[in-house]
Amino acid sequence: MEEEISPRQYLHGNGTSTNIPSTTAPPPQILLQLLHAENTPLEATGLSLNSFARGAVGMSTLFLGPALLVLAKEAAAANSAVNNNDDDEGRVYGMRPTSLLTNIGIFSNLFSILLLPLFGAIVDHTPHRKAVGQISAILLSFIKGVEVFVSRSTWFLVAVLQVVNFVLYNAHLCAVYAYTAELSTNSIEQTTYNSKFQGINYISMLLFLVILILLSTMLQTDDIGTAQISQTMAFLTCTTVFGLSWKFFFRPRPALTKVPEHSTLLASGFQKLTSTFYHIRSNRQWYALRYFLLSIMLSEGATAALSTISTTYLTHVLEMNAHQIGKAFLCVFIAGIPGSKLGGWVGVAINPLRSALVCLVLFVVNTTLAAVFMKSPETSSWVIYLFCAIWGVCLGWLHPTHAALYCTIIPRGQESELMGVYIFSGALLAWLPPFVFTLLNELGASMSIGLASLNLFFAGGFVFLLCIGDYRDAVGSDFARAREDDVDDAVNSRDDSRKIEKRSLCAVAVQHLPEIT
Repeated sequence: MEEEISPRQYLHGNGTSTNIPSTTAPPPQILLQLLHAENTPLEATGLSLNSFARGAVGMSTLFLGPALLVLAKEAAAANSAVNNNDDDEGRVYGMRPTSLLTNIGIFSNLFSILLLPLFGAIVDHTPHRKAVGQISAILLSFIKGVEVFVSRSTWFLVAVLQVVNFVLYNAHLCAVYAYTAELSTNSIEQTTYNSKFQGINYISMLLFLVILILLSTMLQTDDIGTAQISQTMAFLTCTTVFGLSWKFFFRPRPALTKVPEHSTLLASGFQKLTSTFYHIRSNRQWYALRYFLLSIMLSEGATAALSTISTTYLTHVLEMNAHQIGKAFLCVFIAGIPGSKLGGWVGVAINPLRSALVCLVLFVVNTTLAAVFMKSPETSSWVIYLFCAIWGVCLGWLHPTHAALYCTIIPRGQESELMGVYIFSGALLAWLPPFVFTLLNELGASMSIGLASLNLFFAGGFVFLLCIGDYRDAVGSDFARAREDDVDDAVNSRDDSRKIEKRSLCAVAVQHLPEIT
């Protein structure tokens, strides 16, 4: 039986702390010195390492997509030759090969939605938080190792593993966010930690992207070879970094709460979500919260599907290879930096609600123009990269603006519960945009129409945000004013040596984002 350990016992201490359960081996001193982590909380160091490994997992998937599309097209062409099928693309496993990535997106998101409440309940109501994070990390590393062997004979297995990979990744995030939320009870420290982890994750993805582009250029690999290199890099990174972080830097945690009476572990997560959604729907004072959640169900679903749909579009319509697609996504990543700065500036200038509305309009305009002007392989590369860069600006702008807006309209004292609803709402309809794209593709519609179908969701998100009305009315209640006062106090009491930028309560938004469970 593990001892009951409060969250505060985990806030400080190195590997020699007496609060570490005996099941956790203290990290070697030389490792702490190499990481400059002698005076850093163990979990903070572990989360930094974990953020780096997660970047490799996410970015390696990007380069697997073009290879899977090429291999699926070859298999479909072979099937057409055998069956004398007149279909231009042919079919494989009953679908057009160009529907493969979006079908992966559909099943990945559906399974994740069904299992996320269960993962959250395990992390909350059992002492198996570390096991969830550790086992999911091991399995993610194993999947990357299997995907190294992507080929004509294994591509469908790898495609199925992509669904498993996505579900495991979300389970992993449940454990990671729970550890992150306990690092500090101080909002400024928590904001600093989150910014650090997000920065490490971004640097990891950018490094992975640049190194892979260089390697694929030097070795002159095709899409399959590039995918194999990417999975090899991810496998080596994950086995090393995940291994170190989960062996030495994460300590077991007791159950935070007991399973509610007259409930079970399997049902408790769903019951909690159902109860919260019902309360939001029935409370008239929470009208802004209702419309906001409806908005992000559509707009966040569209942004989640953008990478999958755009990869299919760039590969099939513009006939770009993995190397060229990597450059396109490099533009997205680089443009996301000024995008986040622009979003913060606009949010302060005209408020987060109007900022989100402007961003969604830009999303619709850019996606429409991309579908109109990017219609053939003859499209100029600078035009493609320009549209990708504008998407990057929008992505860097929208997500932190949504978080800031949400945290100004939620009731005070219920941040943890309602941040879980926020993240779940953003994922709830993430399967729908790829489903619409797949449906249009299977019906024989132009892929330009499929790309433009994302505008249905961006426009829907825009309409629901408009229903909120005046931003001042939405945050005009006592709890919203109190929240603004908290942030004002934090800004006014800062040290001269540590400046805190006041970005429409973004500090509060970042503080509570990790509280998924």
